[in-house]
Amino acid sequence: MDQREILQKFLDEAQNKKSNKEEFANEFLTLKKLSTKYKADKTYPTTEAERPKNIKKNRYKDILPYDHSRVELSMITSDEDSSYINANFIKGVLGPKAYIATQGPLPTTVLDFWRMIWEYSVLIIVMACMEFEMGKEAENKKSDYTIRTLQVKFNCVSVILPHQTILQTLFSQITSAPF
Repeated sequence: MDQREILQKFLDEAQNKKSNKEEFANEFLTLKKLSTKYKADKTYPTTEAERPKNIKKNRYKDILPYDHSRVELSMITSDEDSSYINANFIKGVLGPKAYIATQGPLPTTVLDFWRMIWEYSVLIIVMACMEFEMGKEAENKKSDYTIRTLQVKFNCVSVILPHQTILQTLFSQITSAPF
C-alpha cells in the first residue's frame, strides 16, 4: 500500500468515526489507557523532561517527551539556553524524523520554539488545538508565538511570514503557515 492509499484509508476511517462518536470515544480511551500503562511501566522513559531544570519548560506535568525520540536543540546562544524542548520526532514516509510534535510554547520557551523551527528547517507549522475552549481563551495561546504581521522579532530571532492559509478540515479549522 503506497502513502496515498494509507492516507486515504486514514481519512475514510476518520470520517466514519466522526459519524460514530462512540467508536471515536472508545479509541481515545484505549489510547489513554495505553499511555497510563506506558508511564507506570516506564516503557518509554522521560528522564530528561523530569530533570528539575527542565520541569518548568513543560506546559503540562503529564505530557512529557520520550527520551528515545525527543528533539534536542544544539544552538546554544546564552547560559539560559539548553538542549531541552518539550518536543518529539514522529516517523513518517520520509523517515523516523519526518515530523515534530511539540507543545505550544510558554512565554518563557518561545525562543526555544523558534530555535527549534530554525535548527530543524521547519517549513510548515500546524496548530492542532483550539485557541478558545469552553468560551474562554485557552491556556495555550497561539498569540504568544504566532506571527500576525509580515515580520516579527523574538529576542534574537526574526521571523518572516510570506504566506498564511486557513484550511477547513473534517475535524476543525487548521491554519498552515509555510516559512
